[in-house]
Amino acid sequence: MKHLIRRGLGVALAVVMATGLLSSCGSDYDPVKDIMGYKGSTVLFTVNGQDVTAEQYLFWLAQQADTTYSYASMMQSDDSETSFWDTKVDENSDKTIADQVKAAAQNYAAMYSVVEAKGKEEGYSYTSEDKASYQEDLATAKEQLGGEDAYAKYLKSMCISNKGFEHLSSVSFIHSHMVDGMFQDGKENAPTAEDLTQYAEDNDLLVAKHILLLTKDMTTGEDLSDAEKAEKKAKADDLLKQLQAITDPTELESKFDELMKANSEDTGLESSPDGYVFSAGKMVEAFESATRSLEPGQLSGIVESEFGYHIILRLDPATSKAFREQYSSEKLREMEKQWVDEADIKTTETYDNLSVADFYDKLTAYRDSLNTDADQAEEENQQVEQDTGDENAADSNADAAGDGTDTNTDADANADAQTDSADADKSDASNAADTTDTQDTGDSASQAQQ
Repeated sequence: MKHLIRRGLGVALAVVMATGLLSSCGSDYDPVKDIMGYKGSTVLFTVNGQDVTAEQYLFWLAQQADTTYSYASMMQSDDSETSFWDTKVDENSDKTIADQVKAAAQNYAAMYSVVEAKGKEEGYSYTSEDKASYQEDLATAKEQLGGEDAYAKYLKSMCISNKGFEHLSSVSFIHSHMVDGMFQDGKENAPTAEDLTQYAEDNDLLVAKHILLLTKDMTTGEDLSDAEKAEKKAKADDLLKQLQAITDPTELESKFDELMKANSEDTGLESSPDGYVFSAGKMVEAFESATRSLEPGQLSGIVESEFGYHIILRLDPATSKAFREQYSSEKLREMEKQWVDEADIKTTETYDNLSVADFYDKLTAYRDSLNTDADQAEEENQQVEQDTGDENAADSNADAAGDGTDTNTDADANADAQTDSADADKSDASNAADTTDTQDTGDSASQAQQ
């Protein structure tokens, strides 16, 4: 879920919503109205003249309140006379936890507003390709949450509609386009080689690619046998020999990429094909130490860690694609913070009167009602299945009785072929009716389950 509200999907669903809960909720359902009594389209504040609605803000307030409550409530003693939300942030401040949460949610909502506006000014938008990618990510998210119903319940529990959630997600795509485009060579914000090198030094950042041959089973955590380790070591030696035969730096990195893609067993290769950018303590010690001992563009020997055998190529931050992406992302974050700090935010009376404690009480009650309705729907589904099973059993008994009658009828009708034929027709019609009744009941049960 790379683009799906990177800061927002922090709340996992523990209960999958049962059938029927969304019967009154189409694509235009409004959880804000259910919770707060006013529409999700209600404007709570403006950012540089752009409206921020209740739906756009309360999503972030729910996220911030959940995170803060789950963490900070554990730190408060049960005998405290002060309500959780009225607790002071610290002894030297008049700001309460509620104040802090409300402001943090406003900051997120304001940031999304200014990023969307600035992106449009720079010519970046939510494209048809982005929408297709969103739909792919959304399918994965729904599967992880437990299905369509669980996803819909998640949105309702976070005070947002499906349309509103896609709008928030679209801003993440715009942000990515800005990272990719605003810092390209020739652009106003494009970094120089000196900028990139200095940024790496100031933040103690290293850049490297590696070929990893594992000497442990990453599923079980168990070491491979000595014979298997020897095979891996021999392969690593052969790969290193091929690389050491190359003297041209450009050709070396090209060959390294070729061998890395074909041989590396690093599970992070797919997500980091251009290498890793890391600081002290972020990698295993053997990997970090070996990288620090190299000059940019230099190749290591065989480096052994608890994971296996590494061949490392240290990269120059001034020319590394992975490093430039990180630099661009960090610089854009700094710009976004400045945009928010400088933004003209004007609140409405509805926002000013919004109590975090009241909102969270209502949100909690609403979530409880979702779970209660889900439990009731599940019980009804189970009852339908039980009733269907009883009807099927009764139909089977009736069929068995009918078969016995048919046998007796056939025996008594040996002297009369015409009567036997008529009885057979009646028997076929009776069996067909039993089958139709059973099929109809099965379809009803299937629809109830769906």
